[in-house]
Amino acid sequence: MRIIFAIFLTCLSGSAFADVSCKDQVDAAFAKLREAGKFRLETTIKNKDGTLKMQADYVLPDRMHQTVTLGGEGAAMEMIVVGKKAWSNQGGGWAELPEAFAQTVANQIKDTVADSPKVSTEYKCVGDKEFEGKTYALYQGVLAMPLPADAKSKGPRVTALSAPNLQNVYVDKVTGLPARNIVTPVTEPESRVFDGTFTIVKDLSIEPPKVVLPN
Repeated sequence: MRIIFAIFLTCLSGSAFADVSCKDQVDAAFAKLREAGKFRLETTIKNKDGTLKMQADYVLPDRMHQTVTLGGEGAAMEMIVVGKKAWSNQGGGWAELPEAFAQTVANQIKDTVADSPKVSTEYKCVGDKEFEGKTYALYQGVLAMPLPADAKSKGPRVTALSAPNLQNVYVDKVTGLPARNIVTPVTEPESRVFDGTFTIVKDLSIEPPKVVLPN
């Protein structure tokens, strides 16, 4: 099954942020999320191939339970990661994943979730924004477009053929935590290609599956 990890890149209100850059404010909000240690990311992803819904529960530093449904319905595909071991369930029961694959997934969790982000996106402070009945601090950043696989051979002739994406990070003004992460094409601000909601889950627990199919 294809794994999608998505945390795109503490936020305080008032004059405390007067001399802090917008990027630093966004980084601080996600740092506060990591400090909470237990949280859920519910995501809807849309592209030309359809819709994917994902729920990923995290118990940092190294535990994840991911549930994915294609088209937003039908049978769910699950994966559990605990340390350097991983298991998947695609409807027929839990099976342990190969060691090399499990290590790759564990490294992805470390690099994209447990640790501070390696990819730097510059943000602008939009200010207070009412969204779905609540006022948030909104930050926006243009995401870098990945180069195609043959970019090196094309050299300077490589150009962006599609519009870049705009990331909208909504930070709760009371808790300082990121609440929503929405990505849209710059040219289509109402078209959400990624819509993620963050929730702190204090009693969250992730353990290896109790019953595993024999190899």
